[in-house]
Amino acid sequence: MKRLSGPPAAGWYPAPDGSAAVWWWDGAKWAQSQPHPVAPRTIANLAVATQSLLIVTAVATLAFFCVDVYGIAVVTDFLDGRNSSIELLDAYDQLAFGALVVWSLALLSTAVCWVLWQYRVAKRSAGRTRRVASWHAGDWFIPVVNYWRPYQDIADLWRALGRDRPRWQIVWWILWVASTIMTAVANRITLTAVTLEQLRSAMWFDAVADLLLLVAVPFAWLVVSGITRLVAQPTQMGELLTPR
Repeated sequence: MKRLSGPPAAGWYPAPDGSAAVWWWDGAKWAQSQPHPVAPRTIANLAVATQSLLIVTAVATLAFFCVDVYGIAVVTDFLDGRNSSIELLDAYDQLAFGALVVWSLALLSTAVCWVLWQYRVAKRSAGRTRRVASWHAGDWFIPVVNYWRPYQDIADLWRALGRDRPRWQIVWWILWVASTIMTAVANRITLTAVTLEQLRSAMWFDAVADLLLLVAVPFAWLVVSGITRLVAQPTQMGELLTPR
């Protein structure tokens, strides 16, 4: 048996004895005592759930954007004296509350599925990323740190699975971070608003945040789709150990 120059990276590979089992290669020797890796089917199921919820989030975000635009129009008309009906402002409040509840639930559900999916992929890629799987999940929830480390974690997963991160990944991340910042600004203005002009400013920030998130969703969908496809491809350990 002739090896190619240089040992393969540590990770899970098809058993070298030709059986259907999956063994662990630590960079120097084989081991069968490691916990069984996450099955590609589990990751695929989480990916489908995440992608479906991304679509739901996009629809909820579009609805929220329409409510914000309606609110801006109502407040502008009220301030300009073109329509003095307070009932329209009340209608906006009710619509905004309902849209916020639906959007928050959709976003939260998507976030849970995404984190579980990323954790499973990172677990399967153990030894080939700069951080362990638990950090792939935790980095999303650490203030300030979550502005760049999740991006690095996703880039690591692409590389661990055999390809460089796509160029468009930076577009997805910039859109996501910008949307998050805009939403935070809108919330801050809303909490301190004492005039309708200030409330309208918050609506504008919210509307921009909605648009940024809408554009980011297709890129997020592609991230999940692309990485999951790579997980489904068997690692080519056979090529590394094939007799010549």
